[in-house]
Amino acid sequence: MSYIKIEFDDIVFDREVYSYCVNDKFACPNYNHSYSCPPAATFLRDHVSQFKEFYLIYSKHDLDAYVKKVKEKHPRRSEQRIRNSFFLKSSYDEIYEEISRSLDNYKKQYKEYLVIWPAKCNICDNKEDRGCTYNSGEPCKYPEKFQHSMTGAGINTNETVSRLNIELEWPPIRYAYRFSLVCFK
Repeated sequence: MSYIKIEFDDIVFDREVYSYCVNDKFACPNYNHSYSCPPAATFLRDHVSQFKEFYLIYSKHDLDAYVKKVKEKHPRRSEQRIRNSFFLKSSYDEIYEEISRSLDNYKKQYKEYLVIWPAKCNICDNKEDRGCTYNSGEPCKYPEKFQHSMTGAGINTNETVSRLNIELEWPPIRYAYRFSLVCFK
């Protein structure tokens, strides 16, 4: 896990990123199924601008190594299915845990903080809650724990990362990345 301190002006906000979620070539399974994803997500430019310190947290994942590791356990599983499983879940757990641990060390030094996560909110993804209440029309069960996503916040991650000279392979063939933004007041 790596991080880089950035300035507010390094963050590229653009409502156009919402169109990346659903278009002719791709439909994200979380679109219109979570409060943290478009179209329900909140554009956070003004809110984020109120913070003073910003850290882009990121991890780089070797997809070939991941495929090889899973193939050893599940030799009949296709490479495409393995890659899809990576993008759906596996690498997100690591970044959620790492950021949560790091915040325990730093949040006492700041009045307020905001984490914008790499993917949809997962607070309700457990047996007891059985997923987000968005589809039922019920309000969010845990608004105080709600996890904004980078795309949902209106952040163009690719453009932001490009400005910071972090080289991305896009689309991801060999390496995949996970990005989060941590903001402090």
